[in-house]
Amino acid sequence: METYLPIVPYVLTLLWSLICLRIYTMISAENAGQRRLIAIGGAVGAALIFILAANFVTILQAPTEELPQRNDERVKVQMKS
Repeated sequence: METYLPIVPYVLTLLWSLICLRIYTMISAENAGQRRLIAIGGAVGAALIFILAANFVTILQAPTEELPQRNDERVKVQMKS
């Protein structure tokens, strides 16, 4: 699992870019404003996907901390009345 994790953000960003490019090419050249909005939205979406995927990969690769458990201690809780 660890071998492909570093390339996940790049692959997801590439797939998102290809989807946006497909939508961009489907829009008529006469609709310049709509094409421009798709291009801007695709770029912003790709940046967000890359940032989120990179953070998620970092979390997955981080070692887990195990807190030592001590069974010999007892905690006594008292309620004030």
